[in-house]
Amino acid sequence: MGKLNSFTFITLDGYYKGAGNDISWHPHGGDAAEYAAQKSQGENTLVFGRLTYEMMAGFWPTPMAKESFPEVAEGMNKAEKIVFSKTLTNATWEKTRIITNDIIGEMKHLKKTSEKDMTILGSGSILAQFANHGLVDEFIIMLDPVAIGKGSSIFQNIQKQLNLKLKEHKVFNSGIIVMNYVPA
Repeated sequence: MGKLNSFTFITLDGYYKGAGNDISWHPHGGDAAEYAAQKSQGENTLVFGRLTYEMMAGFWPTPMAKESFPEVAEGMNKAEKIVFSKTLTNATWEKTRIITNDIIGEMKHLKKTSEKDMTILGSGSILAQFANHGLVDEFIIMLDPVAIGKGSSIFQNIQKQLNLKLKEHKVFNSGIIVMNYVPA
């Protein structure tokens, strides 16, 4: 049975992306990048909504990604990937499967039948849907020491209160904090 986790970096004011889907505010280096590189070497299946998938698929297979972040790029590119989308018809990133219908039912089935854990990267819309149905086993949040004033909240579409408890945390020299929360 597989667990469903989320991994999202956010700003101090709670946004996982700025206006126009901007994530340039997130530093992609230093000790936090080493942490991300270690995490990307796992065997988890990566889970995306369409927008996040298209952004990731447009970057990680590129020579620039492989040169700038070789360990993370290798992990991202070799991982199995699932995209939940009603509009995406073709996946160009290797090892990608598209699921178009009944995302809640499909995720329940995947959790019961998967031998691997699954990790949602960003993808606020599907994260909220899964959280609303109690399907997320762990929320891993990387808090960046920056405020951007406006953007999209990771939990903007939550329909009921999420009560979480801190499982563990790590503070990096850069001021970034990673917090792992599980349902209370």
